Amino acid sequence: MPLRPLDKHSSVPLYSQLYHRLVEQITSGQLKAGDRLPPERELAEGLKVSRITARQAIDALVEKGLVYREQGRGTFVAEARMRGLIGFTSFSDDLRSRGMHPSSQVLVQKLVTVDEETQKVLKLGPEEQALHLVRVRMADGKPVALQSSYIPARLVPGLEQEDMRDQSLYSILREKYYIHPAWTEAEIEATSASAEEAQALQLDKNAPVLVVRGITFTESFEVIETVRTVYRGKGLALYIGRQRITTLNP
Repeated sequence: MPLRPLDKHSSVPLYSQLYHRLVEQITSGQLKAGDRLPPERELAEGLKVSRITARQAIDALVEKGLVYREQGRGTFVAEARMRGLIGFTSFSDDLRSRGMHPSSQVLVQKLVTVDEETQKVLKLGPEEQALHLVRVRMADGKPVALQSSYIPARLVPGLEQEDMRDQSLYSILREKYYIHPAWTEAEIEATSASAEEAQALQLDKNAPVLVVRGITFTESFEVIETVRTVYRGKGLALYIGRQRITTLNP
């Protein structure tokens, strides 16, 4: 697993350089799920850095869920979580792939100050704002989902002025801001629609809905967006693909 030498004259910290080198190998498939990473000592000696630097890089990989540690055995590449799953990527691309026409009714599109929890997720300073974008997502003119996103304002200057009724957010990120969404971490919950959700989706109050909460990352795992999407309980299936079955106990 040869790694490119680190640039000790760069303003980018050495541990961050090493972290991104390892991310490249994981995302490119050079390091596959289940592969064992070299020990910290071996990484440090091979790259002529301190063991603390190697440990910081691996700690960052563990925090992102890319690798995991097993006591007495080492550090291993984790299975990809919710990567490339239809329903967790571009909503517009998903609908087009099904032969439907996507569009949106924009309810909120403005810069806001977010709560501490969202600041932490988006890595915002206390004075930084986020773009809050709330849309009713439509398929062939019919509401199928209510989507609320927060994006760091520094990443998307001027996006609050963009007409989002018939545009894909991810396409705008790629084409205008050179930001490429690549990974998603998501959790799914079956619940009942609130009064606001029911009105937006033309449902009866307390009708069954599926809520998907997600965080979107670039290829190098910089946070782009936190998003909450409420799907109608009927009318649009989410395909999550083939996943490995794992057990907690042997």
